[in-house]
Order: sequence, then C-alpha cells, then structure tokens
Amino acid sequence: MPVSESPAAQEAAPAPSGPGADAIRRTLRGPPGRLALRLAAPAMPARRRVALALLEEAGRPRGGTVLETAEGDLLLTEAASVDGTRVADLLEGLLGAAVERLDLPEGAARLLALPGLAPAAPAQAVAPSATGIEALADAAPLPALLRRDGVLYIARGAPQRLALLRLRLPVAAVAPHLGPAAQDGDVARHARDRLRGRLLAALAEPARRDGLLGAMPPVPLLIDLPLALLPELPAPAAEEEPAPAPALVATLSVGEAMTDGLAERRAALRQAGWGLAVRGLNATRLALLAPEALPADLLLLRWSPALADRAAASALRRVDPARLVLTGCDGSPALEWGFGLGIARFAGPWIDTLMAAKRMAACAHATACTRTACAARARAATTEGRQGCADRALLAGLLPAEAAS
Repeated sequence: MPVSESPAAQEAAPAPSGPGADAIRRTLRGPPGRLALRLAAPAMPARRRVALALLEEAGRPRGGTVLETAEGDLLLTEAASVDGTRVADLLEGLLGAAVERLDLPEGAARLLALPGLAPAAPAQAVAPSATGIEALADAAPLPALLRRDGVLYIARGAPQRLALLRLRLPVAAVAPHLGPAAQDGDVARHARDRLRGRLLAALAEPARRDGLLGAMPPVPLLIDLPLALLPELPAPAAEEEPAPAPALVATLSVGEAMTDGLAERRAALRQAGWGLAVRGLNATRLALLAPEALPADLLLLRWSPALADRAAASALRRVDPARLVLTGCDGSPALEWGFGLGIARFAGPWIDTLMAAKRMAACAHATACTRTACAARARAATTEGRQGCADRALLAGLLPAEAAS
C-alpha cells in the first residue's frame, strides 16, 4: 500500500475537514525526521488507557495530537523520530499489537484518508458499564494501597544486594474499600484485578510512575497482574537470539499459571521483555502441585513453618533454587530454612527492617529517624507516605551500594 497518494488523486478527493484533519495538516509544516503512529483499536479499556498515555507522552515535545478513527484506531499525528520509535516499540511489547509508523511529512496524505478522525476521548476512570464492585475498585485510592517490597539477595560468603523490586497490592489494604463485597472471594478478586489494570496504566505515565516508585532501583520490577492484561504475541522465530533478562515481571495467581497454553506464550512474552512469576505458593498448594512444571521464571513462596512439612519440602526439592523467592520472612527461622534449600532471595518484614538498618547506617539524617519509620516509608508508593524522610534518593534505592555486605 503506498504511503502517499498521487497529486491527481488528492485533487479528486474532497478535502477532509474538522479538528482531526486540521491536526494532521499541521504536520505538513514540520521538518523531515518525524513519525506518526497508528495503533489498531485496543481490545480492552485498560489497554486503551495505557496506549493513550504513551502516545500522549511521545507527542508532547512536538505538540502531537492523539486522534481516534471511526473504527477506534488510535493515531498520534506527530512525534520526534526517537520518541515515536521508543513508544512504538514499548506498545508492541506491552500490548502485542503492531504499530504502524509513517514518516512525516510524506505520510500525511495517508492519514487524512482515515475515516472519522476526531480527537481521542480521554480515558475514563470508570467504564460506562461498570458494575457496583467495579465502581468501588475504580474509586479506591490505588497508590495508597500499593506496597513496595524489596527482595534481598542473601547468600553465605556473598555481598548482599537488592535483587528485585515488587509493587504489590495487599488483600488487606484493598478490603476496606470494597465494603461487604470483600467477604466474597470471587468478587473481591475481580476488584483486585481491576485495580491491577489501573496499575499498568499508571506505570505507563512517567509522572505517575515516578510517584509510585520514587527513583526506581536498577533491578527487575515485579507487578501483580491478571493474565488477561498480558499481550497476545506470535510465537518467536526459531532463529531469534535468546531474550535478555526481563526488566518487567508479571506475577500471576496459581490458577492463572495453570492456564492452558501459557507455556507456549511464555517464550513470546520473554522476547517482548516480559518475565513471569507465580505468587501465593504456600505449603498446602505446593503439596498439590508440581511446582517445577509451572511456566514461570520465578516462584514466590509464602513463608510459614509448614513449608518444612514433608510434602511441600519434597515438591520444592524438585525446583531449581534460582527460581525461588521466599516472601513473608518474619525472622531468622525463615532465612535458615531458605538457606537449607539453597534459596538466596528473600522478602518480608524482617528484610524490610534489615534494609532500613543499612540505609540508616549510610544516612546523614539517621538520628532523626527510627528503623520502623524508615521501613514504613520505603514500603510506601505515594509521596505522602514517604514524608519525613530527608534523603529520598537513598530511601527509593532501598539498599545503598555502600551498605551492601
């Protein structure tokens, strides 16, 4: 299909009018080296919110406008080449949908031929068809409910270091915002999944992302996501190079990790920059599963002394310890049990306190703080929750390099 139409064809066609067409015509006046982007209509509201946020970010430096066609396709009229390419690659990885890239000004005629061009409607916080439980989930203050959990690498004879950062949505934090519905497991789970969809959209917006994470440590980010929000991607070609370690890891429920076809999707997701983890693996579930067969990079174990029971311990001995993360560590018995199994990555309140102690040892303002307060501020995903800290960069990093030992 040609990128532009012949002059005769352009003269024969009636000139489109309206704010959408006007926004495209403005792109004719700019220099070469710019891109327009076109994304097929996103299938879900959460994906549309992510796409809108990223397209708006890419277009902002050059005054680009996000338009919508009659079929629901999203169109960014103008972006600098580097910004457009970056966001197109990101959208393809996150949503699994090809993004059409058109060079400007040559591609403007192609854009003008699209039907029903109009400024894209803003993303709605509450979908028009939302049920009562969805409305409650949409009204909940997401950033205040999230927790930042540092995962610490601890191995005998090796320096301690931050291995992972997890952005978690605790059940107990969400429950008060759901009223009586919190007592219904299926309904409450639906509400949490809706909140997780909001989280993906928030991470796509730089300002909101910085508010949630502070200065993001240079480690992979784990986020709890419903399987439905992961992109559908074609299987990678057999000759493709092995994918690098992912920077973003989606943590799925045990039930989602057992979904038919996930093992086949995993390779394609890895090529697109996604890792997979399974959360909520307790002693009871381990005794009923073959954890070594779960299609995930990481298995998040939930600490309790029951993990030492014969059935759970037998199941875990079949798993490569490099895939295991022990969460909920509340004291040295959890670490000693983990060491015995070869586990080297740990999270939980005891780890939070340990990292707070190391931060305070490196902090010039430590005399005005306590370990409890430092740990609570580090877990917060809001600026308000971090108030009172005099060294926000140190707090956001969770574990300072000079404190590793």
